[in-house]
Amino acid sequence: LNVTRFHTLSLLGLPMKVVGSGARLLRGPDGSDLYYDTGSVTLGGGESVDVLVDTTGAAPGRYFLYTSNLQLLSNNVEDFGGMMTEIVVN
Repeated sequence: LNVTRFHTLSLLGLPMKVVGSGARLLRGPDGSDLYYDTGSVTLGGGESVDVLVDTTGAAPGRYFLYTSNLQLLSNNVEDFGGMMTEIVVN
């Protein structure tokens, strides 16, 4: 969920399936699923997206979910901050 400006989140090595947007499932007029696979999502102010990450069959390791807005990967002068987290697959 984003509240201020545009952010792009990327996940390398694991596919993301977008299943919802704006707190609603992605469905067509006939009720069919309009889900789609992607490697990144971009959100603007007030937008939300629901994403599933399936790790079935993924090699064990660490996968990083991060912003591709590289200036946001730090907390200015402080170490270890910014918009990044990891998904650990055992």
